[in-house]
Amino acid sequence: MKKTIDHLAPYVRYVRLNISPAVTRSFIDPEYVFTYIKSGRGIYVVEGMEYQVRAGDMLLMAPYMLHATKSDSGHEMVQCVLHFDLFYDQDRTGIIRLASEMDYQQFSTAKNNPETLLINAPLLRSNVPEAVQGRIFRRYENIATSFRDHDRKFRLWHERAEMLEILSLYLEQPQAVTKNTERDEKWRNVEKALAYIHAHYAESLKLPDISRKAGISMNYFCQVFKQHTGQSVHRYLNELRVYQAKRLIEVSELSMTEIAAATGLGDLHAFSKVFKKYEKATPTEYRRRCRAGGDY
Repeated sequence: MKKTIDHLAPYVRYVRLNISPAVTRSFIDPEYVFTYIKSGRGIYVVEGMEYQVRAGDMLLMAPYMLHATKSDSGHEMVQCVLHFDLFYDQDRTGIIRLASEMDYQQFSTAKNNPETLLINAPLLRSNVPEAVQGRIFRRYENIATSFRDHDRKFRLWHERAEMLEILSLYLEQPQAVTKNTERDEKWRNVEKALAYIHAHYAESLKLPDISRKAGISMNYFCQVFKQHTGQSVHRYLNELRVYQAKRLIEVSELSMTEIAAATGLGDLHAFSKVFKKYEKATPTEYRRRCRAGGDY
C-alpha cells in the first residue's frame, strides 16, 4: 500500500537544544530535522541558499540537505531540534550513518521510498503567532522529557503523537515571505568538501583528499574553507567528531572505546583529550550528566 500523509507515524531519533556560535556549523543528516528558533537570530544556509532567521521561526529540512547555521554577533541562536523519520522502521533503529555518495538530489528523486513524502514541504515558516510558538515549544519539551525518561514502547506512541501535532502546526502556517540569496561558487566547493567530511569523518581523513573532493588546490581550499566556516578544516573535523560522539553517548550504550573508534577520534586517551577540550568534561562525565537529565 502506498503511504500518504494520512499514514504519517513519525519516529523521533534525536532531541537536542542547540546553541549556534558566531562561526558556521554545518550538518548533513539521513533523517528529517525540525528546528524551532527559541531565541536569537542568524542565518541558515540550506543547499546553497541563505536564509535570515530569528526567534519564532521554524524550519523543516529533508534528509541529506546540507545546512549550515551561524548566529548574528550578540544574538546567539538557541534552537530546539528534533531529528525524526516519517515512519518507524525496525531496520532503521539506532544511529543511522549517511549513505556513501548519497546527496539531497539523489534522495529526493528516489522512487518507492516513503521517507520522500514531505520532500517538497516548505523549508521555512516565519511570523508564526505566539500562541502557535507556545504549542510547538510545549510539544518539544514533552518529547525531550519522554526521550530521556521513558522506555522505548511508551516513547514510540507518545512521541509520535507529539511529533504529529508539531508537523500539523508547521504545515498549517502561511508560506514564509523571506529574502534568500544564493551563495557564491566558492561555497559550492566548500559544500562538496563538507559532504565528503560528513560521510567519512570516522576515517583517517587527509587534507589533500578533502581539497581534491572540493575540486581546488589545497592552499586555496584552506583559505576558502575558513572564509566560509570561520574555522580551520582540522578544528571543524574535530568539532564534528565530538558532536557525533555526544550523540552516541546520549542515545546508545556503546562503550567509550567503541565510540572513540566509531567517530575517528583514535584511542581512548586521545578521545578523552579532544572531547574534554571542546566540552569541558570527559566523555564519562558527559554521559553521567546526560543520564541525570542535565543536558537536554
